[in-house]
Amino acid sequence: MIQENETATTIPLYGADGGTLAEGSETGLQKVDITTSGVLNGNTSLIYTIKNPLTFIYSLTSPQDWYTDNEIYQNDVLWDSKGTKSVLDPCPGEWRTAMDAEHTYGDFSMETMSTSSSNYTAQTGRTYSNMAWFPASGYRRVVSGGLNSVGNIGYYWSASVSSTRVIFMHFTMNDVVPSSTCSRAYGFSVRCVQE
Repeated sequence: MIQENETATTIPLYGADGGTLAEGSETGLQKVDITTSGVLNGNTSLIYTIKNPLTFIYSLTSPQDWYTDNEIYQNDVLWDSKGTKSVLDPCPGEWRTAMDAEHTYGDFSMETMSTSSSNYTAQTGRTYSNMAWFPASGYRRVVSGGLNSVGNIGYYWSASVSSTRVIFMHFTMNDVVPSSTCSRAYGFSVRCVQE
């Protein structure tokens, strides 16, 4: 399902002054294994994450979660999965992460997700019912934080969990799958919807 053979280049991040933030620098994008000393405070990486917002935390250990290395401490409500919005929700007020792509967006199927329009092609994303554009955003790998499948496959988180995993929607140029599951350490896109 998740392909590991395609790569993409990293797009530079820019600071408030317009300057480029160098990858791996104190101010640029960084990647760190959850087991690195100082990442976990108690049983979670929450404090480290808040202090280091440009750091991608990956995990090789079960349950492969960016938040904790112990299944007991996984947090199912970080993105409003129980109807309680918190300051950690990636969406602005009156918006939320989709609870379930299949039910939130309606009929995610090959018929409703078109692969071309006057401005876009199948290689860069899909439109949904002529209303919304979903870029083929790719993802960050759970093992290394490296970018993969950018421009070829779209991966979008939902706020719904399934045991130690999270439900997500993904599409290729030949398929649309609204309810897949994977570990929480992957870096997928978030598509906010209005409440």
